[in-house]
Amino acid sequence: HHTNFSEKRLKYYKLLKSGQNWRNLPIELQKEAMGKSYHSGGGKTGFYRRLAWDKPSPAVVTHPAMPATDLCHPEKDRPLSVEEYKRIQQIPDNFFLSGTVLQQYKQIGNAVPVGLGEAVGRGIINHNNGVKWNEDNFRNFKYSRYRETSELTWGMSNSQKTMF
Repeated sequence: HHTNFSEKRLKYYKLLKSGQNWRNLPIELQKEAMGKSYHSGGGKTGFYRRLAWDKPSPAVVTHPAMPATDLCHPEKDRPLSVEEYKRIQQIPDNFFLSGTVLQQYKQIGNAVPVGLGEAVGRGIINHNNGVKWNEDNFRNFKYSRYRETSELTWGMSNSQKTMF
């Protein structure tokens, strides 16, 4: 279940590979795709963004096909599906969402990842029980759905992770 990009936006996505964004287009197409935004400040990293299989997803938003917050599938020429949104947010596959596809995107985009809720909950319980924070409180905590991500590797580059 997914929405679609406009034909205008799809034109540029068809030229991008996994992990690329508008900056990977030829300069003239960058200017054409971005319009007046090309000359404005800021990083503009959300424009024409195709996700990568081996990198964490940015935060999901309430609509995956809005110009400044696009989330395109790594290979298919479409926004992420509702089911893919659920996976990123760690929502179980069998969790039922009601409403239209756009309403479902909004529900997921307004949620926080299940793991974040768990971490906050652990912190509150520990605080209420007088447990002081230390690294052992989160030893073996699953920081991400990506392999080899732990309290030791969080924030390390891929080359540093090979040591583990």
